[in-house]
Amino acid sequence: MSFRTIKKLICTAAAGCMIITAGCSASPAEVHPPFFEVTDPETGGVVYMLGSMHSCPDNIVYPDEILSAFDSSDIIACELDTVAFSADKPRVSKALDILRCPEGTTAADIMGDSYGRIREFFTKNGIYSPVYENYLPAMWASALSNKLAADCGHSGSNGTETIMLNRAKKLGKTIYEIESAEQQYEMSASMPLSLQVYTLEQAADTDYSAQTAQTASLYEAWSSFDSDAIEALIGEDIPEELSEEYAEYYAAMYTDRQRAMADYVISELENGSKVFMLVGAMHYYAEPDIITLLEEAGYTVSEIRTDAARNAA
Repeated sequence: MSFRTIKKLICTAAAGCMIITAGCSASPAEVHPPFFEVTDPETGGVVYMLGSMHSCPDNIVYPDEILSAFDSSDIIACELDTVAFSADKPRVSKALDILRCPEGTTAADIMGDSYGRIREFFTKNGIYSPVYENYLPAMWASALSNKLAADCGHSGSNGTETIMLNRAKKLGKTIYEIESAEQQYEMSASMPLSLQVYTLEQAADTDYSAQTAQTASLYEAWSSFDSDAIEALIGEDIPEELSEEYAEYYAAMYTDRQRAMADYVISELENGSKVFMLVGAMHYYAEPDIITLLEEAGYTVSEIRTDAARNAA
């Protein structure tokens, strides 16, 4: 499941496998995403940490530094094996049920007075489907996120997880899931309804082309390891009346998950393992980020900047 918190709009994408549209083919373009290394001198353990993008163009190429680190690792750790999950249709269907509206209610009931303008926005921009009437606002936000990605020529089938996990399976690597699909869907569904509705209200009140440009800007920042640009996109101006709900959402979506991710890295370092971990890029920037948590535990995290990213820096 892809979770993004960016200024002006909170996009909660239900799952990478739900992004099914693809962009047009183009000449190969090498990307230089956020990439880090942390080692344990006592055990010899090493963990490479890649910031993933869940939806990408179909022409991307990862640099040799990243692929070599990947191929030399014994374990490939990810939030979720999206390749295996998307192939398991009964499991996908069951997970989607988690995002259904409570029995006896519809999306219109949950959105209240905002329903009309939200539905109009979705219809105007070719996103609306009658199926969504039975789903929580988080599902609508997922559909919006998918459409924005598609309109930028991006697809989940070209996302970092899909590319890297398929490579792992081809090479016979051990794949470790830090989370589960069910856990991620439950997390999305449990986001306070008032905040879910606010997300869609913000979207409906923001020009669609501006949202598309923001999605493109996030990808550009990621593909060039532009940490300043990524950090500039983090955050949201939340109304005071929703501050408690947002704090609850942030803790579940970032704080708790990042601590679990950092704890996993530490355990593998202590075991002397060689691991390649790929999780959403925002987990390396949204406080308390993975890197800060590892540094607080006494480890030194090094950036690995491939040529183009090094030149940009």
